[in-house]
Amino acid sequence: MNKVVIITGASSGIGNESAKLFAQNGYRVFATARSLDRMKDLEALGCITVRLDVTDEASIQQAFQQIFAQTDQVDVLVNNAGFSQNGFLEELTPQHLRYQFDVNVFGLVRVTQMVLPKMRQARRGRIINVGSVGGEFTTPGASAYHASKYALESLTDGLRQEVNQFGIQVVLIKPGGVETEFVSNSTAFYPEPIDGNPYGDWRQRFTNMLATVVDSQKSSFPILTPVEVAEVIVQAAAEPEPQTRYRIGETAQTMPQLKGSMSDKEFDGLMLKQFGFIDG
Repeated sequence: MNKVVIITGASSGIGNESAKLFAQNGYRVFATARSLDRMKDLEALGCITVRLDVTDEASIQQAFQQIFAQTDQVDVLVNNAGFSQNGFLEELTPQHLRYQFDVNVFGLVRVTQMVLPKMRQARRGRIINVGSVGGEFTTPGASAYHASKYALESLTDGLRQEVNQFGIQVVLIKPGGVETEFVSNSTAFYPEPIDGNPYGDWRQRFTNMLATVVDSQKSSFPILTPVEVAEVIVQAAAEPEPQTRYRIGETAQTMPQLKGSMSDKEFDGLMLKQFGFIDG
């Protein structure tokens, strides 16, 4: 019997490429996202597409009712849905912050809770959370996003410890910068300036940085393709004894080491310079 994988955020980028690779490797793929229309390419490959908004409890319940009507088996869950709520902390409303954590943290937890009973009953399963090297350091102008990825690090570690007794393995995927729709999507959520626009200059510098930092043709950082990350996700699903963490790309390897070699103030200065907030 083919193994069953459920993937969130499969309409584009890493999730979309992962769904394709799983299908090509013989998995029965349930590809989920908010838009069914954007998963037509996956339908053509034989994937079963399901509408799922990870921030909407009714949508979660409906999606899994649809999935479990077609299978009692869940071998792999890939928690990929996510986005970056950029903006300087003073500018972010409670609604901005809640939605960031609703997508990247609370939605991921709810989806995971939906599959755990199936996996516990089967005494096996693999949960693969797509995090980021950004769960280990923070850049100015994106602290809410980094905070959500820090939270995912901790939740993944706790879950791994809790469900190992049931034969369930938990993996964290930690890519560096990836060239996807991630940046354009985050730009759409950028907050309005607060009174007086005290961050005006830095807002412009941040916008300029976004236009280049994950563009493989312009960036000074090594940039990954979604396929490169998807290949590691499929590898992590297939290995009998997967690693607990997969660091993908040069940035994911070197940035934590660099941060660990510096004081906080030294690293702050490096980030401000690298991301164009100060000259020098």
